Order: sequence, then C-alpha cells, then structure tokens
Amino acid sequence: MRRKKRNEEGSERLVFRIYGKSPTIKIVDFLLSFPKNEFTAMEIIYDLGMSKTTFYKYFGDLLDMGMLKINPNSVKPKLYSINLENPLIHNIRDTIDFVSERIADKESLKLRIKPIEIKTIQLKQLETRITYLRRLQRQTKTEIRKLEDPIKI
Repeated sequence: MRRKKRNEEGSERLVFRIYGKSPTIKIVDFLLSFPKNEFTAMEIIYDLGMSKTTFYKYFGDLLDMGMLKINPNSVKPKLYSINLENPLIHNIRDTIDFVSERIADKESLKLRIKPIEIKTIQLKQLETRITYLRRLQRQTKTEIRKLEDPIKI
C-alpha cells in the first residue's frame, strides 16, 4: 500500500528543528516515523521525494553506522528499517522526547495563564451585560407603569 508523499512545508517537524534538514536526517526521520515497518530503497526514495543519487550518497553511511538494518529474509528487493537498538538512534529519540517535553511544558504554562485572562475578560463583559439588562429592566418597568396609568387629558 502506497503512502502519500510527506509534506513538511506546513509545519516544521521537531527533528528538523533540532538536527537540520540534511538528507541523512530526512531518511532517519522517515524511518523513525514508521519504526515497525520495512521499506525498499525505492519506497523510501519515492516517499521522501528525494533523488536516487542523493539517497544513495547518504544511505550507505546509515547502514555502515548501524542506524538502519536489513531484513535478512528479504532477497530482492531488500527491506530496510530503523535500528531502534542503535545508540545514535537512541540519542536522536531521547533528544526529540526531551525537547518535545520542554515545548509541552511551556505550552501548558501558557494555557494555565490564558484561562485567567479569559475569565477576567468574560467577567467584565458579564458586568457590562448585567448593567445593560438592569437599565433595560428599569426602562421597561417605567413604560409598563405609563401604560397602566389612566390617560390624562
């Protein structure tokens, strides 16, 4: 089953913000996104939208460093996956998790402050609305009294 090409234009992925957008990181990121899946080289090339020349220039280094593994049961085409036991992959995942937690902590602090500001604004709006309704109520009572009073000539 073919996956759609990934689109990173809309939002910058955290791994790219930390490590940059080198072809090596793009390959690692793609395989980290699907840690239990195996891919042929052509599938990876297609999904990344990368040229074969660029891909093969960096792919061998990833294999040599043990960051990727080859399924020993695959003959042709060979199937590749991320090696989650590799210390470099471990470090990348740990770094991404650490930075992600820091970002989440900062965002949660913002969320804790925002409701207080919103409540204050809502309370001011409610006070204004209550004042308006009281004035309207007084005016309505006055108009009702006028209707109840006999017409004076």
